Amino acid sequence: MKGWTYRHPVGRAVSGAVGLLALGAGARVGGRRSRALWTAAVLPDVALLYGISAAPAFERLPAYAVRPYNVLHSPAVPVALFALAAVAGSRRTAVAGLGWLGHIAVDRAFGYGPRRPDGLRY
Repeated sequence: MKGWTYRHPVGRAVSGAVGLLALGAGARVGGRRSRALWTAAVLPDVALLYGISAAPAFERLPAYAVRPYNVLHSPAVPVALFALAAVAGSRRTAVAGLGWLGHIAVDRAFGYGPRRPDGLRY
């Protein structure tokens, strides 16, 4: 699987460190009670809510929810938020990018990566 690994102990440790650093930086820049930080930190799991009612099992997402899940859990989303923040000069957007990155990294630290087309984890 391409991308940063979450199946190797070192990759999981790096992911955990990245997640904690991103959330810590977001709290430092935006404040510990920043709505932008904590909203962005939970938004990637909207795809889970989208598919949960039709999920055939706890570990398997329905096929229609796999693509949204993988897109929302892609590092490309926080990178796009960081780029937008740089262009617009928006601290709030940068904080949202840190929250989003923190969520993805913590997920990977716990072994949750992209989903296969059948809805199971790789």
